[in-house]
Amino acid sequence: MASNPQADAQRTLASSPAAAPAPPRRPRKRRVRLARGPLVIGEPSLAVEPKLALGEPYRADTVIDGGSVYGLTVRAASIRGLSKRWAGEPRQDDICLGRHEPTRALVAAVADGVSGAARSQLGAALAVRQAVGAVVRQLDRGEELDWQEVFNHATWALLDAHRAWSGDPNADVNDAAATLATTLLVAVVHAPGDPSRARCSCSTPGNADGSQDAANGGVSRVQLACVGDSPALMLGRRHFYRLLGAQDDPHGLIGGAVDALPRANASVCSACCTLEQDHTLLLSTDGFSLPLAGGENEVGALFARELARPPDIVDFARLLDFSRSTYDDDRSLIAIWPPGRP
Repeated sequence: MASNPQADAQRTLASSPAAAPAPPRRPRKRRVRLARGPLVIGEPSLAVEPKLALGEPYRADTVIDGGSVYGLTVRAASIRGLSKRWAGEPRQDDICLGRHEPTRALVAAVADGVSGAARSQLGAALAVRQAVGAVVRQLDRGEELDWQEVFNHATWALLDAHRAWSGDPNADVNDAAATLATTLLVAVVHAPGDPSRARCSCSTPGNADGSQDAANGGVSRVQLACVGDSPALMLGRRHFYRLLGAQDDPHGLIGGAVDALPRANASVCSACCTLEQDHTLLLSTDGFSLPLAGGENEVGALFARELARPPDIVDFARLLDFSRSTYDDDRSLIAIWPPGRP
């Protein structure tokens, strides 16, 4: 009898044991990698291996801080510029944060040591710490904030430091300015619930009635003062508004002489405003504000997006340490968000 290949095949399949199911595929492990290199915006700067800065006292390449207080959220960073990293020179910017419990106040200061002054990095460090301390002592006394007294205190601290360093008890502010000159920007942010509820005569851009809200304790109120070109900005609805500080060069170039302590302590400018729910207060040096260029460029778009909510503390510093051709100065930035921001 002739065989039927098709029937034989069907009988073989029917008599074979069921094929074992394929083993489940194990999920592929993702390799954890460290993101390397700076964030590049546009054409990058040259890549350099930083040299350690020499000299006393020790100055770190980068300072990072941040946290929450009275419902406010703050991020702060001060980063040595590319040119100083290449040359092994110290960071001349500095920052300082403080708090005052009775008035639920966050105190913040930013300073930019003048590049032509031999020890301006120490001037910047001294100025921010002395200013924050002077503000806290005034708040302790329950007094209305006297900005001139705050900046006079920083000026005398710089003069005393120069006299001690130089050994000349008769040195004056011009002598101190030659070695310790620095800009200074100070802010006091009173969180909602501040028992003093001092009236603020200004309002956040876009909020015509913010002064009354601040007086009633419903929103955070901000008091600002500065000498020099370190600006205070308000970020709101993806736009940057300048609150205080000399205007940057329109072409983004570093210009000539700038007002600075201790010589220009009589040139204190002040302002006040409210910090609304959808706004972020920014205190910076011109190492940040010059590439920002008013916010109407790639840098502005990036920071408007990334600062819409508080980033991780380390991510904030990495964001500030971006690479962009021709911008190699120190950068310092303090960002403050009101209560309730996610």
